[in-house]
Amino acid sequence: MADKLLTILALSGAIDVRSIEDAFGQIKQASGPAGLELDLAEVTDVDLTFVQLIESARRGAAESGTTLRLAAPAGGLVLETLQRGGFLSDPPDARTLFWAGVAS
Repeated sequence: MADKLLTILALSGAIDVRSIEDAFGQIKQASGPAGLELDLAEVTDVDLTFVQLIESARRGAAESGTTLRLAAPAGGLVLETLQRGGFLSDPPDARTLFWAGVAS
């Protein structure tokens, strides 16, 4: 039932060092007490600043007891960036499970 209270934020376009401030603002504005679901289906390009932003939001949500989850497991360019950056090479933990769409 709590899932119905989640705010869904669809990010789109290129999210990189040039646009990360805008993405941060969108996430901050959409975040609420019930939590946030990120839809990355329309994201066309990312760099490591995107991964850092989402990782920071994920840790912040965990610390505050709110939910942050992905609408679908990371794929495409997001998955490639995670793999190139070594973010998925660890044994399964909260971070790797989050990007796999398993944990919130």
